[in-house]
Formats: sequence, structure tokens, C-alpha cells
Amino acid sequence: MIVYIVWYQVQWNDVKKTAQPQNSWSTIQILSKSWESITTISPISVPEYTTGELTTNKTWITTSQITTGTIKNSTGIRLLSGTSIYYGSLAIIEKLGIKYQYALADGSGTWYIYLGTPSYDFASIARALKGSLYILSTEQDIIQNKLFGNKIVFINLPEYKDQQVLMLIYLNDGIRLIQIEYNLYHKSKTYLKSLFID
Repeated sequence: MIVYIVWYQVQWNDVKKTAQPQNSWSTIQILSKSWESITTISPISVPEYTTGELTTNKTWITTSQITTGTIKNSTGIRLLSGTSIYYGSLAIIEKLGIKYQYALADGSGTWYIYLGTPSYDFASIARALKGSLYILSTEQDIIQNKLFGNKIVFINLPEYKDQQVLMLIYLNDGIRLIQIEYNLYHKSKTYLKSLFID
């Protein structure tokens, strides 16, 4: 035991160096909850004096950039201004029996659900739920209704009548299901368009 204690005291500095983590730090980007600003966090080395030795500590430096509109983060999620990523189950997704890639929500209770490029038969799904579809497929109809995208499909379900508007917006990058309160829908058309059209 005495030999081990002496060895430990002599070799302590070498043991301490091998036990410290390697410099594998990299820059991290954190998106604020409102997604209107990006915070970049980068480590820097700051000298620290401990027991007569010079060691190096990692300290985080934070910088911010203010942005508006759409942000695409490292996971490929297209963030919309004023929204935050929602993780969890969504009643409308469960009701329709479909899958989604990610969901965004804003403070008004509007959901922006990105479906990707699925091949769901929404007409059959709506019929099974005793609902119907209303489709805007011509450019003239879409512009006349002050909307955007290649095609718009409204999903009319009896339990959502005069409460929620459910619309599928077909864009070049995929399909988005937007769920918005009925009272907000007509007032929000310009705002919705500005979120998606840069």
C-alpha cells in the first residue's frame, strides 16, 4: 500500500492529464424559442491557476444574430418566424392516422405540421371520418383566395366545423398540414403567406 501511495504522488500529474477529456469541442448553435434569433456558442480556452499550476478551462462565449423569416437548422427543420418546435402527440395527426416529420407551433395556437412527401389518400381518410375535402388546384383559385402553394386541400371534419381550419398546403419541398382557429384564419392569410414565401 505504501508503494502505491508513493507511486500515486509521483505520477499524479501524468494521471490527471490522461484523465482529462480531449479537445473535441465545436461550435454549437442554439435557436431561441421564438426562432427569430440564433445564438452561437463557441468554446474558448481561458487560463486558470490552481495550486501553482497553469491549467486550461473551457469557457463559453455567446453571440447572437437577429434574423426573421425562415431558418433551416442543422437537422433540416425549416423553422418559421415566431414558431417553436413541438415534440409530442398531436390530436389531429392521431385522428387522421398519419405520420409527420416535425411540428411547429406559435403563440396563437396555430400548428404547422410538416408531413414531407407522403402518398396518403386524404379523400379516403376524410370519408372514413365522415368529412370531405375542398381542393384549390388552379393558380387562379389559389390567388383569388389569397393563399399560396401549388395546391391547397381543406379537410372538413364535422367536429372541427366553425372551430378549426385544417388545410394541406402543397409546396415544392413537401406538404404542410396547417391547423388554425376558424376565427383567425381569414385574418391570418397574409401572415401565413409571408411565413412561407420569402
